Amino acid sequence: MPVLGMVLLVAIVALALVTVLDLIRRVPLICAPVLALAVPVILNAPLLGWYLDRELGGRWRAPMIVLAVLLGYLWLRLQLAPIRDGVRLGPLTKILGGATPILYSLCYATILQAIVLPVVWVSWGALIPTGVLVTNLVWSVLSCLLLYLNGALRAVLLSKSLSVVSRVFLLGTLWIPVLGWIAGVGAGRTVRREYLAAVDRAEWERELPTDDRCATRYPILLVHGVGWRDRMLFNAWGRIPRYLKRHGASIYHGEQEAWGTIEENGKQVAARIAQVCEQTGSPKVNVIAHSRGGIDSRYAISTLGMGDRVASLTTMNTPHHGVRFADTATKLREPIYLKLAAVVNWIFAVAGDTTPDFLTSTMAFRTELAREFNRNTPDHPAVHYQSYTSVMSSAASDPRLAVPYRVIKALGEENDGLVSVDSAKWGEFRGVFRSTGRRGVSHGDLVDYNREDFHGFNVLAEYIQIVGELKQRGY
Repeated sequence: MPVLGMVLLVAIVALALVTVLDLIRRVPLICAPVLALAVPVILNAPLLGWYLDRELGGRWRAPMIVLAVLLGYLWLRLQLAPIRDGVRLGPLTKILGGATPILYSLCYATILQAIVLPVVWVSWGALIPTGVLVTNLVWSVLSCLLLYLNGALRAVLLSKSLSVVSRVFLLGTLWIPVLGWIAGVGAGRTVRREYLAAVDRAEWERELPTDDRCATRYPILLVHGVGWRDRMLFNAWGRIPRYLKRHGASIYHGEQEAWGTIEENGKQVAARIAQVCEQTGSPKVNVIAHSRGGIDSRYAISTLGMGDRVASLTTMNTPHHGVRFADTATKLREPIYLKLAAVVNWIFAVAGDTTPDFLTSTMAFRTELAREFNRNTPDHPAVHYQSYTSVMSSAASDPRLAVPYRVIKALGEENDGLVSVDSAKWGEFRGVFRSTGRRGVSHGDLVDYNREDFHGFNVLAEYIQIVGELKQRGY
């Protein structure tokens, strides 16, 4: 038996064994060792097929066909279902997870072929029929193109973690040596972290008992911050209400305007508190407020007489002592700022605000106005006040908040991209949420702004714990 024939048979047996083990979910077929050996063979199938047929002859065509079938199955698995880990996730999440092995395979393939094809043409081009060389080249390019379209489109269309810049960079450079490899590997790593975070949440959810740990004595009123509405298009709380309800919480929303003044929004929050109490028959509510929603709620409690109807106020990332970035941003040249305010007011008037006032709303974040507000708005003695905040680990944690993050960080203050830790402290300060990963937890992450799972922080678990502790305290 020729040595080349023995190699062919060993390859068939090994690949068949791994394929069977994959089918019974003992060993994954789509893994680095298998792809490292199989991808070069697949990309150069016309050339290798010609060589094997020439060296081994017709007697070996049956084993060659078997190997081709096994490699074809592997190629289809890589293209259609690269992830078969047994974890129950949504189909779109599974499709997204498959982008990583496809992008890694593409980077490996382009590096490999950039070496193999020139060497073959220069060293053995005279010995190989031109038709075989051209066919192999076309096949290789089309195979890489398929990997490119499959992997890039999965990542660009389905990832919540990739920024717009990263998506454009990925699509535009994936075929450029070095830059393309950096883009492909970078996107693959980002998508893998996103997929693993989804796996972690699925496992957490599966182990989460069904109980009434969030069935507080008083109903929960969620009060959003500026720029949001309690409607589907501008929903400020993501998946949080749904998970709290699963554990017995009675959830209501503040329904104040997105860009109303503190006074106007405070009136709306006060009216909503009274309405929820009347609707449920409860004498009080627990208010959980994000960002400036905490200021609106404090105004409703202390200035508008809602103190007797509020058992507790929990603020999340609320700028109780102002926003240092706002001190700078609101000093823009007046015509520019007024034009920006007019545009925002128009957009949110269309969205449903009756009195949007971007200018006054943002001015209220200035530290001098925050000090004045705090002097005029003392805490109500019957209300339990507590606060939480979060911090970004770098400007890359949330590119949309990169500028304010850097401005506040330059002043020596940890922040969530808008609010510093010290500014968020009010009443009983319960702590700072940090991610165990490199991303950090931004201002928007603390209300599930992106409806996104990421490694090192589970916003759903944190809210379940916060509300569960309110119940334990008798609220």
